Amino acid sequence: RFLTALPLPGPEEEYGEEPGRAVAFYPVVGLAVGGAVAAVLAAPLPALPRAALALLVWVGVTGGLHEDGWMDVLDAAFAPVERARRLEILEDPRAGAHGVTGGVVLLLLRFGLLTAVSPVAPVVAAVLARWAMSLSLAFAPPARDTGLGASFALRPRWGTATVVAVLALGALGAWAGPMPVVAAVGVATLLALPWAFFLV
Repeated sequence: RFLTALPLPGPEEEYGEEPGRAVAFYPVVGLAVGGAVAAVLAAPLPALPRAALALLVWVGVTGGLHEDGWMDVLDAAFAPVERARRLEILEDPRAGAHGVTGGVVLLLLRFGLLTAVSPVAPVVAAVLARWAMSLSLAFAPPARDTGLGASFALRPRWGTATVVAVLALGALGAWAGPMPVVAAVGVATLLALPWAFFLV
């Protein structure tokens, strides 16, 4: 419910008691999202329209949730204000100059990369992105003691998430080769934790 825009059966309450337990399965969600994008990239179409469709599927499946969060993070991170004001900016539904610029750059970069990479690449990226979320929740303190972020950080189960991610990426590594997967893991780790600690 927090990673895609796809409707799930059952009442909202069933998923709200200990949301941190679901973090262990975030890489599985990444595998599904990346698989949908990979299916489009494998289609026999010219590179540019194929990349545009793949990006549309990627943003559509997730409902633009991550793009919205990325823009909020940039607005808060680059604002020359104190921590309390930065947290207020994170909650502001309006987009500032940093957020809009960063959002456009992000989409352009993803589009450009999707014209050049193999279908395996978005699968690896989606799995690692969700795994990096579990690392941030496990090792970086929540911005507030209450709220949605704090409830997710109560029981992140990053170890289980790591096992799930290793299994998924191991299968991909057997297909695409180990070096690209290992490099992607290193980059995801180096990016996830510094950003998380910087914002809090």
